[in-house]
Amino acid sequence: MSLNTKPVYINTLSIAAANMIGLEQAMPVLTGQTQWQTAEFPKLVPQLLPANERRRTTNYIKLALHVAGEANLTDQQLPAVFASSNGDFEISNNICDTLTKVPKYISPTQFHNSVHNAPSGYWAIAAKSPAASTSISTGDTTFSSGLLEAVTQVLTQQEDVLYVAYDFPAPAPLDKFSDSREAFATAFVLSLNKTESSYAGIKLDITRNNIEKSQCSNSSLTPLQNSNPIAESLPLLEAVCTKNTATLYLPYLNNSKLIVDVTQ
Repeated sequence: MSLNTKPVYINTLSIAAANMIGLEQAMPVLTGQTQWQTAEFPKLVPQLLPANERRRTTNYIKLALHVAGEANLTDQQLPAVFASSNGDFEISNNICDTLTKVPKYISPTQFHNSVHNAPSGYWAIAAKSPAASTSISTGDTTFSSGLLEAVTQVLTQQEDVLYVAYDFPAPAPLDKFSDSREAFATAFVLSLNKTESSYAGIKLDITRNNIEKSQCSNSSLTPLQNSNPIAESLPLLEAVCTKNTATLYLPYLNNSKLIVDVTQ
């Protein structure tokens, strides 16, 4: 018995990872035609954000805005769920470093960038959107928590929702406290309405049975899946891109699993 008996459809999809910036580059890897290899992550320049605002943002914020902009193809002012396991380690590191010095002058820009919902705030500016947004963090299970929240909003509010999930590696010395070693982000618009361009439908449930998490079909992606909590989405992205039906088990709270039934 699923939590949602009616499927919620993934109507748009975007991704950003090393050697997979955008669907055109990612699709051969996600469909198993080519192998994934790590590389230096490029500097992203989200064009939706005005230049003055863009200069104030960090790599972490730019990552979120990049995939959000690619997923929101119709420029709709959608309610949004933003999910990140750790927040912006670059800003946290800069603030902590400043606090060791005299005088302790913290930039107002760094201060307002340090809050967990900073990316959603910049997105509201970029998209000129007054719609509500939710920012979520549950550590290593953040992708599943955010997906469940976004699907719940679609079902209860009966409207499309933009889901954005992202994490960026921490600089030293905070990298010792982070599971993110590769940059990774994905975003999609979830809807009750299936369109000709819909990638898949999903139904969710939760199990507390001792079941192993789903692994990537393309084994070359396994290091990436294990390098970033948001990359736990990769088995779902593979199923969606290959147009396969599947039952997936993604890490969720308290050692449980989020069951994702992928339908076409």
